[in-house]
Amino acid sequence: MRRLLLTLSLAYASLCACSKPLALEAWQSSEPAFAHLEGLGAKTVYFNGAALPAVIKRNPAWLQPGDRLAGSEHIRSLAQAALSPKLFRQLDRQEHFDALLLVGDPIQFKALTEHLIKTQDWALSWVDSWCSVYSRQTGGGLTREAILRIATQWDGAGARVKATAMAAMAERLVAASRLDVAVELLQLAKAADGESAAVWTAEGSYRLARGEWVQAVAAADRALQGSGRRERAARSVKAQGLYFSKQFEEAYLLSAELLAEAPEDPVMLFTHAKIAHEVRAIQEEVGVLRKLIGIAEKERRSTSWYRVYLGQALAMSGEGEGALKEFDLALGDPDLPEDQRDFAKNSRARVALRVKPTETEVRSVR
Repeated sequence: MRRLLLTLSLAYASLCACSKPLALEAWQSSEPAFAHLEGLGAKTVYFNGAALPAVIKRNPAWLQPGDRLAGSEHIRSLAQAALSPKLFRQLDRQEHFDALLLVGDPIQFKALTEHLIKTQDWALSWVDSWCSVYSRQTGGGLTREAILRIATQWDGAGARVKATAMAAMAERLVAASRLDVAVELLQLAKAADGESAAVWTAEGSYRLARGEWVQAVAAADRALQGSGRRERAARSVKAQGLYFSKQFEEAYLLSAELLAEAPEDPVMLFTHAKIAHEVRAIQEEVGVLRKLIGIAEKERRSTSWYRVYLGQALAMSGEGEGALKEFDLALGDPDLPEDQRDFAKNSRARVALRVKPTETEVRSVR
């Protein structure tokens, strides 16, 4: 922890040495994060796909031979691990990462961050508007004071830059389940620019994490008012808020719009499948789930949870035998989590009663 605080102090001091106000593009500088990773002495670093250009430019020593080539198997595995904790653990056993560098929209690595929070063998050691860094440690990781100290790097920026940076940093804290500090950064962001679409989108993400669905939708609507109603992140927040508040018809229309813009996005595909289920667009749900299974198989990721959903959808559409097949494939995956396994077993049992004759029926026939 002492080394961590020293690293933060050095990074902060180097940032404050700049006398000119930060330009708009500087709100997502990668330099402080790389300074932190170098301060940790990280030799082997996991990074997701969005981080690759910066890694090539700033620290190519983290790359393996062939990683610069298009279609690199190693780079593809790193990118896929953001969606697959099982794959991440396999890579970690092989490479023994010193740190994790996660760049881009936090929803794209939500599965991985949720896994890290659950297992608690990695802790947040750096966060800013560009990225989150996790280090192999137990405990709470970054303190509130350390996070707020990082945030002061934007004190000399203009209102728009500061608000955008604070909002992005707050969203990363929400993803790391650090809601206590996220709300403080949101307050700073609103004080800088209370009309910013980025700020209200981040507010919506914070409300979603707290289970405050109505407030999440209201925040997303406010973001959309200031962005020409085309802000994708705000529409995504609104779709989730509508779904969880059981306004399924509205959520479905918005989800379909988002999916049309990104038809290969696994996160959006799965979200749309769940919403389609609620509005009884079962054949559409089946099609989306089959597409997700195809993508996961191509990327050599687990398909078991998708198959559980597909089994349910097929059962609802009267395809009992097909449903049983999907449940069996899911249950055949040894890495299916125990709670999901129990759910799949119970779902399969209910379908089997409708598909297969009971012993009493068999005896009556005899």
